[in-house]
Amino acid sequence: MNARHVHRTSLADARRTPWRNGRGFTDELALEPRGSSLERGDFRWRVSRSRVADNGPFSRFDGYERMLVLLDGGALSLEHGEHAPRARVRTLEPYRFSGAWPTQATLLGAPASDFNVIYRPELVSVDVEVLRVGVRRARLSIDSPRAFLHIPSGAAVARVTGEEESLRLESGDSLALSGLARSDELDLQGEREDTLALLVRIDEIVPEKRGS
Repeated sequence: MNARHVHRTSLADARRTPWRNGRGFTDELALEPRGSSLERGDFRWRVSRSRVADNGPFSRFDGYERMLVLLDGGALSLEHGEHAPRARVRTLEPYRFSGAWPTQATLLGAPASDFNVIYRPELVSVDVEVLRVGVRRARLSIDSPRAFLHIPSGAAVARVTGEEESLRLESGDSLALSGLARSDELDLQGEREDTLALLVRIDEIVPEKRGS
């Protein structure tokens, strides 16, 4: 089993990249595997934040699935043509769709910040949990070998099972976790009423072995 690794980053550490369609910018919080890139399209999964300031098309990511969470602002209407009914995406409600679908976004209120996970569905499975932590304590089962925790607002103290050191996370901070056991848990203590956390669970998909 790989050794557990806990790595903290801030929003200032993010790599800023232009959207493929040239209409905005994304702050790249994490991208795997190491050495891959958005430009080459050889990554397995990517976590990022961006801002939707006006109406227009989303960039396409053929071969990828997407998970989108609006962090603030108003709701967003997404149209995918003949591929799916029009969706009304509300704040803090994860929405999953294919990166290959043509997607047109219409703001239904103020400009919005969003949190994105883009991944290869044949290589990894991804789940995003939104936690309105506030000032309470939350003990979360991770149940995945890899996870990514992001604090969009507020502040919290986080500790992973077996780790002696607790880490204080401010707004915009993240924890990248790897080498986890299925039984590992994340202890999260919110410090402000507006503390919000997003927990991304990332599981490798093992190909089925064919008979000889």
